[in-house]
Amino acid sequence: MFRSQGRSAPRTARAVKARAPGPRWRRITARAVLGTGLLLCAAVAWLGVRGALALGEATALRAAADRFEATLDAASSDAAHAASFLDRVSGDAGALAGHASTLASLTSDPVWLAAEHVPYAGAQLRAARVGAGELARLTAAGRDVLDASSGVLASVKPEGVDVDAVRALVEPLDDAVAAIGEARTALGGIDRTELVGPAASALGQLDDMIERVGPALEAMRATAVVVPPMLGADEPRTVLLMLQNPAELRAAGGITGTFIALRADGGAVEIADQADSTAFPPAARPMAHVPADASARADDGIGRFVQNITATPDFALSAELARAWWRQARGAEVDAVIAIDPLVLEPLLALTGPVSVEGEQLHAEQVVDTLLRRPYLEREQDAQSAYFRAVTDAVFTAALARPADAPGMAFHLAPLIDEGRLAVWSAHPAEQAVIAGTAAAGLAARMNQEEAHALLFDDLTGGKLDAYLDASFALTIQCRSDGRATILIRAELRSAVEPGVELPWRAFPAFGGFAREDIGLRLTALALPGAVAEGVWIDGAPAAWNAATVVGRPGAATRVTVPPGQSATVEFRFAGEAGATPALLHTPLVGDAPLALEGGCG
Repeated sequence: MFRSQGRSAPRTARAVKARAPGPRWRRITARAVLGTGLLLCAAVAWLGVRGALALGEATALRAAADRFEATLDAASSDAAHAASFLDRVSGDAGALAGHASTLASLTSDPVWLAAEHVPYAGAQLRAARVGAGELARLTAAGRDVLDASSGVLASVKPEGVDVDAVRALVEPLDDAVAAIGEARTALGGIDRTELVGPAASALGQLDDMIERVGPALEAMRATAVVVPPMLGADEPRTVLLMLQNPAELRAAGGITGTFIALRADGGAVEIADQADSTAFPPAARPMAHVPADASARADDGIGRFVQNITATPDFALSAELARAWWRQARGAEVDAVIAIDPLVLEPLLALTGPVSVEGEQLHAEQVVDTLLRRPYLEREQDAQSAYFRAVTDAVFTAALARPADAPGMAFHLAPLIDEGRLAVWSAHPAEQAVIAGTAAAGLAARMNQEEAHALLFDDLTGGKLDAYLDASFALTIQCRSDGRATILIRAELRSAVEPGVELPWRAFPAFGGFAREDIGLRLTALALPGAVAEGVWIDGAPAAWNAATVVGRPGAATRVTVPPGQSATVEFRFAGEAGATPALLHTPLVGDAPLALEGGCG
């Protein structure tokens, strides 16, 4: 036994000696460690160089983006021709796309991708790569849209717009809209919990850009799809323009008093017929079916009085009624209805220059006073109607005579769609299906698209003093202990009518028990589905009100009087879902109305 143990000892020693690293293995290990270190150093150096280059490109990109936005801002405030505007925008967009492409290439090599697995720093690198890649695709798609838009301008002829060139916009716009959707998905997949500093800020700016540009591109695509057939690309079309008058408010804008039939054929447009409200006597029965929830009051006469067809926020219903009235009065069908208010004339006059009406020059900045105030103080009713027809004819004749400026006019009119000052409806189902998904579909459609609350105005006096109404609005959402939310919709109203003013009875008849110099309104607040109205307060005191369901929305309606030079604050209170969005739309007024949004639960 002892001999056996003695023999095993040398074998153990030899085994230990065999496992011990020799000089050769030490050299291999050292070289491997050194090589790995050198590779890491090289990778870090490479990332440092790429990062420095990427930072430089990001800085240049930011400068290019600022120039691009400045060009857009300048274009929206002057009357420059569309061709020169697109030249400037295309140049800035090209620079923007170039910097974005370079930035994307700098942040997408294998070393960068490998480094994305490094804790903390990797999250910043991945955010930079994804953001740069999506921005490159978006700017390239935007550049293609601008190139196609230049083709539209190049094809414009004195006799009209080349509808085929407009249709050629659809494909690049499809690509741009798809790029917006892909960017939303890609950016939504980034875990932002570890992002700090520049990476977090850059992604936030990219999010904001997408939310600004996305709806505009979608609206442009809808326009490119719908406009060619409306301009008579496939067959002659008749489009009915309906001019609203916000001096006497209705829920969707104002009373409808002037109608113009436009005849479109192959891209050329001309005025075919005109009529004012006197051509449409009150109907004994509604001109079309009017749903019970079309407005806050069942006896609004929406279907029986042509002036009241916009007393509902449902523009599709208003358009159907206008079409029925025109058919009865003129014996002709219309293919589409477009509603505008006089403030739409301002950008048209800014592009066409002043027009002459009854020997006087009408300038863009005079529209409100000339159309919405002075006529009711100085003219008899028949003279008012004749003057409105003359102004409308002069402005649209001047605009239609400048087809080369059509894209520029569209650019200037686009913000007015978001303000609710321009709405479109088509009698052709395929076209209406496209319009229905855009802001041009009218107030009710916008409420659903934006998941917004709404505040509707209806004049109760028959006067024209709403042109003197100043207003500001606020929507506040407060959390409650029961898991619901209190929703406060507030309107601060002020009359700019001078105290002691003498108003002619013919224009200010003081219907509804109001004094002739008072602004008398019905205000209707609409909340999101599922909300419950809790009450209305005027100047802090409980007010009489009635619950109402309008276009499927729960609401509350009340009357308010605003004497000359005085003000009133109306507050509506609802109990609603905690996740209610702080968004509020309202009847477009004559002047700008500041809006404050506060709070939110969810």
